[in-house]
Amino acid sequence: MTEREKKIFKYGIIVGQLEAISKFNTKTDHIYDFQLRLLPKLETINKSIENIVIYVSETYELKKIETSNTFNFFLNLLHNKWFYAYQNKNEYHLSDNGNNFSLYFDNWKKEWIEDFVNFFLETLKPINIYEIYYINLKQYYESDYDEFILECDDELYYFN
Repeated sequence: MTEREKKIFKYGIIVGQLEAISKFNTKTDHIYDFQLRLLPKLETINKSIENIVIYVSETYELKKIETSNTFNFFLNLLHNKWFYAYQNKNEYHLSDNGNNFSLYFDNWKKEWIEDFVNFFLETLKPINIYEIYYINLKQYYESDYDEFILECDDELYYFN
């Protein structure tokens, strides 16, 4: 298998894991949709993401994330906000009363996210990471999650 084929294979694993955790979170009172999409890499990042932002907002900002802290940034985001929303303790019907589900144990949750973030970053090897901030929304945008652009050597990814 060539390096390119390995990267495509690993990309599929990441997408599958994101879809699975999205399904876990459908227990909440709203729907989660985690995805990683390959974007065409055009002359500039702004041109490349134009088709994403044009429907959402008049203007936007790209805030660069310090890459020296990328692992901890994504570890905290995925652990504290994205992946475990279904474990909202304020909603009794989301509890794991019998402690039967391993992802209710803090050490397992952290280990699973650490493994995912390592695999994610080792596969994509981002050079620059930007968070999209929308300004002057065109309409209601049903998004309470964060959106990122990961610039890699030869590819650009939209992660939300």
